[in-house]
Amino acid sequence: MKYRKEIDGLRALAVLPVILFHAGFTTFSGGFVGVDIFFVISGYLITTIIVDEMEKGSFSLLNFYERRARRILPALLFVMLCTLPFAWFWMLPQDLKMFSESIVAVLLFVSNVLFYLTSGYFDTASELKPLLHTWSLAVEEQYYVLFPIFLMLTWKLGKKWIISLLLLVAIVSVFAAQWGSKNHPDFTFFLLPTRGFELLIGALISLYINYKFGVISVNQSVSQSFSQSFSLAGLALVLYAIFAFDSNTPSPSLYTLIPTIGAGLILVFANTKNLVGKLLGSKLFVGIGLISYSTYLWHQPLFSFARLRTYGIPSTIILIILCFASVALGYISWKYIENPYRNKKLISSKKLLILLVTPVLFLMAVGLITYSEEGFPKRVTGIPEKSSESIIGTKIREKCDVNFDGKTGMNIDFCSLGDTNKTNVTLAIFGDSHSEAILPVLDKIGKERHEKYSHIALGGCVPFLNVDVARGSWKSKTCENLATKEYNFVKDNKIKNIFLVGRWSLYTDGNYDKSRIYYLVTNDNSKLDQSTTRLNFEKSLKNTIKKYQDIGVNVFLLAQIPQQKIDGDSLYKKLYWFNEEHKSEIIKLASISKSEHLALQAYNRSVLSKLQNELKFTYIDVDNQFCDNEKCYFGDETTSKYRDADHLSVSGSLSLYNVLNSSIDTH
Repeated sequence: MKYRKEIDGLRALAVLPVILFHAGFTTFSGGFVGVDIFFVISGYLITTIIVDEMEKGSFSLLNFYERRARRILPALLFVMLCTLPFAWFWMLPQDLKMFSESIVAVLLFVSNVLFYLTSGYFDTASELKPLLHTWSLAVEEQYYVLFPIFLMLTWKLGKKWIISLLLLVAIVSVFAAQWGSKNHPDFTFFLLPTRGFELLIGALISLYINYKFGVISVNQSVSQSFSQSFSLAGLALVLYAIFAFDSNTPSPSLYTLIPTIGAGLILVFANTKNLVGKLLGSKLFVGIGLISYSTYLWHQPLFSFARLRTYGIPSTIILIILCFASVALGYISWKYIENPYRNKKLISSKKLLILLVTPVLFLMAVGLITYSEEGFPKRVTGIPEKSSESIIGTKIREKCDVNFDGKTGMNIDFCSLGDTNKTNVTLAIFGDSHSEAILPVLDKIGKERHEKYSHIALGGCVPFLNVDVARGSWKSKTCENLATKEYNFVKDNKIKNIFLVGRWSLYTDGNYDKSRIYYLVTNDNSKLDQSTTRLNFEKSLKNTIKKYQDIGVNVFLLAQIPQQKIDGDSLYKKLYWFNEEHKSEIIKLASISKSEHLALQAYNRSVLSKLQNELKFTYIDVDNQFCDNEKCYFGDETTSKYRDADHLSVSGSLSLYNVLNSSIDTH
C-alpha cells in the first residue's frame, strides 16, 4: 500500500495523550482514548494490506503472522527483559508473583483476560502494574487471529457482503459495549467482543474505500474543501475526547464513537493538501508516530516502577522526565530493535524464529518459576504487616450473603455480626464500602455486649431513601431500591438502632482532586452537577433520618474518615526499602494534611452539623483517632490503619473501638 505520512502523525496524536494521561496530568483526562485511535488505525492498515494481497492472489496467512511477529514481538520482548531486574530488586513477593503471572499472560497474548480478572484499568493499584498496557496488544493479536481467517472464508462472497457482515458485527459490538459499560465495565474495557467495533471501524473504512473507489483515492473523488471540512471535523472529535472525557466516561461505549469516528474521518480525508494532513504530516508528528509503538511499550513500566519506588505520588518534574524518557527509549528501541527485525534481508525467517523463541522461552520459564515460588519471599525480610488481610475480616465475610435483594451478581453484603446466636437484631449498619470496612470493630462490640447486628451495604451506594447514585453518564435504581429494602428490614424486625456509614465527600465533592464524582439524583431532579447533588444529599439525608426516627429508631451517623492521597497498603509495603529512622518521617510526609482533609469534608460536614442540631441524631466524629493539628496519619511504623486510600484496614477499624462503644452506650 502507498505510504501516508499523516497516518504516522495520527499515531503520534494517539500515543502522546495516553502517556500524559498515565502520567496523571488531568488536562489530558481523556488521554486513554489514544488506544481507541490505535485500534482504528490498526483495523484500517491491516485490512488494506490483506485486501491488497488477496486481490493480487499473493496473501499468505503464514507471511501475515510473520510480519505481525516482526512488528510486535522484538520490541515487546526487549522491554519485558529490561523490566526483570527492576522487578526482582524493587518488588515485594506478592507484587513479583503478580508481575510474573502477567509475563506469562503477555507471552500467550491473553494479558487482557488476566487484567480483566484481577483489576480495573482506572484503579489506583493498576498504576503499579508494569505490563498493564499490554492488554491492548492482546486485543489486537486476538483480532489478528480471527480477522484474516474471516476474510479468507468470505472472500468469494464479494466485498459488498463482507462489508455488510462486518457492519453487523460492529453494530452488535458497539451496543454490547454500551450495555456492558453499565453492567460489566471491566469485561467491556478489556476484552475483544466489546472492543471489536473500534478495529472494525478502520476495517470497514478500508473495505468501503477499496470497494467504492478501488485504487483511486477518496480525496481524488471529492473536492478539497470537502476533505478539509471533514478532516477538521475528525480532528475536533479526537481532541474533544482527549480533553473532555475522564475516568467517569464509560469506555468503550457509544461515547467511544466520538474519537473513533474522528480518527476514521482523518484516515479518509486528511491529505498533504489540507490543514490536518499538513499538521499530522509534519516532521515532529511523523517522527513521534514512527516510534509510537516502542514509546507506548516503555511508558507504563517507567511510570509503574517510579510509583513503586516513591513513598508518595511522584513529583510533576519526575513525571515530565519520565515522559521524555519514554520517547527517548522509544527512539532507541525503534532504531535498534524494531527496524532491524523488520528487515528480512538483515534477519531471515529462520534467524527470526531463533531470535524470538529464545527470549520467549526464557521469559516463560522466569514467569512460571517465579509464580510457583510465590515471588521468592526469601529475597526480603521484615516486610511490614499487610493489615488489610486478617482472620477477623475473613470470618466476618464468611457470614455475608450477597443475595440480600434476591439478585445474584450485585455484591450486596448482608452480614450477621456480634453474637449471631441471638435471635433479635439490635443494630443495623447500612452504607457503601466504608461500612464494610468498620465491620471488625462492630463485630467485636457486638460479641462483648452479647448482641446481634446486621450489615447491609453495596459499594458506591449511599444508604439514603428516595435518592439514587449516578456515576458519569449512567443512572440506575439499584441504590434507591436497596435503601427502601433496608428501611423495611428495620421496620419488619423492629430494630431500634442503625448506623449510617459512607464516604460522604464522594457524593458531594468527588475525590480530593475533585475527580470521579458520584452524583445523587431523584425522580424529579436528575441533573448531573455538583450543586444539584449537594442539594439532593441534604434533602435525602434529612428525609432518611426523619423517617427512621418516626418509627422509633435511634440513628447513628459516622463521620467520614480522612481520605488519603495514596494507597495505604502500598505505602506500608514500600517502607521495607527504607531505614527504620526514616519510616516515621515518610509516613508523616505521605499522610494528608489536616487542612486538606477538612477542606475536602467541609461541605458534607456543614450539612451534618446543621441536621444534627435540627434532628438530634448521634453524630460520631472520628478525626481524633487519625489526626493531630497538622496531619491525619496512615498509622504507625508497622501497621497501617488504611487498606487503600480511603478504606480502613482491620487495624484501623479496631482503632475506633472506644469512640463507637461509648457512642452506643448513650443509647
